[in-house]
Amino acid sequence: MKKWVLLVFALSMILKLNAQASIGITVVVAPPPGASITMDSYIWEISFANDGVTTYQNDNQGTMTIRSSNRKNFRVDFSSQNLGRLKQGTDYVAYYIKATAITGGNIGLVGTPAIVAGYVQLTSVQSMEFNKKTPKKGIQFYTGIKIDPILGEFYESGSYTDTLTITFVGL
Repeated sequence: MKKWVLLVFALSMILKLNAQASIGITVVVAPPPGASITMDSYIWEISFANDGVTTYQNDNQGTMTIRSSNRKNFRVDFSSQNLGRLKQGTDYVAYYIKATAITGGNIGLVGTPAIVAGYVQLTSVQSMEFNKKTPKKGIQFYTGIKIDPILGEFYESGSYTDTLTITFVGL
């Protein structure tokens, strides 16, 4: 019993000593879910005629959705592992990419980037810059692809691949 009384007395003294203390509270408001870029398909399987005449072009090959979260100024970068060329061993086939806005109205796109103006080969990074937050559901672009034949010649038959990387960059 004496130990219990001593413990209660010790606790009450500690609490009385700290009765004048103040506690600083900092509240950190978490940002909304992060920015993202999603595609409706992550693998594009394309059958190319390879007749030396026919161009493959699909302006709606994929649908890209961009969500900027709380970012007002951001950039979307397009790059290619093989510099805009599909590769099979030591053989290459050049291809071109285009982004076409699906979402109407003022989406905050700055100027008319080359990748929006027409098809470009990704020999270097191509960018679209924005100066306005996207709606919660995001904004959408079609991603088109074009493969030209080498007139009068044939490509080596087989499966050609490349990795197209689309990156969100907050500014």
